Amino acid sequence: MTVVVLALDALDAGLVEHFDLDAFRLASSGDLETFARTQDVPYTPEVWATVATGLPPEEHGITGGGTSEWDNPVLEGLSRISGRLDESTRGTLGKVVRSQTGEREQIGRTDAASIFDAEDAVVHNWPGVADGRPLQRAWDLMNAVAEGMPRSTFERELFGQCAQQFSWAREMLRHPVSIAGVHVHALDAAGHAYADDEDALRRVYTRVSEFVEEVVDALEDGDDLLLLSDHGMHTEFYPPDDGENPATHSWRAYASSTTDTCPESVFDVKAWIDAQASTTRVEGRADESEEAIDVPEDHLRELGYLD
Repeated sequence: MTVVVLALDALDAGLVEHFDLDAFRLASSGDLETFARTQDVPYTPEVWATVATGLPPEEHGITGGGTSEWDNPVLEGLSRISGRLDESTRGTLGKVVRSQTGEREQIGRTDAASIFDAEDAVVHNWPGVADGRPLQRAWDLMNAVAEGMPRSTFERELFGQCAQQFSWAREMLRHPVSIAGVHVHALDAAGHAYADDEDALRRVYTRVSEFVEEVVDALEDGDDLLLLSDHGMHTEFYPPDDGENPATHSWRAYASSTTDTCPESVFDVKAWIDAQASTTRVEGRADESEEAIDVPEDHLRELGYLD
């Protein structure tokens, strides 16, 4: 069967309790120990690459200075220098470069082995491991908010991305897949935008919890679900954040699973998933033949689909 891993960026352990959302509290749950290397607080690509590989940034290679990759060698060199700057400053510099050169950075990918190298494992939008374009779109959305995007447009785009990512996870449960992992950046984007608006952030947490419930409802016997975050988010309204800068990353990372255990550290996740996946068997899904598909190549070439 399948282990589904929902990487819910910035799902804050304290805010789960503050908003009292049971959908995030599966059979077992608790704080997840995280880390910071190049920044003062956990940094998204660094941590998620560690979750997938079990390795620290100096070994998997996805660091604040090595996260963004450019085709232009000069821009690549500047990117590595800017990796020492804070996230806001890097974002501003990146925007200037994109507007002046027409080029944009790519999320770097590790060469290290990850949980998604396992047989029949699949992954969608996982920073440092898989296609980084959905994360780039989320970052672009956050920039648009800073430039005055209306709330209604922001939430339409935000939840539209969510719907695609959670739907992908549900669809994987219909196929012979051992591990299915997807990264969702909605709570991070909303946390930055709504750190001073309790009702708005509660609304986003509630909607994401509804997406989680849909995945839970799609699980069959033998399937397992693991929720993870890389960090939380400081807010103006959460009492323990008094004195903290709102809309900055907190250390309240979170883990929850449908099993009787869950990982205690981001460094433990790979081993936990490997062990869990080894106890399941990929069977009982729709029968998929290994027979190759007979494609009418001449017709496809006429249409321009093939060279």
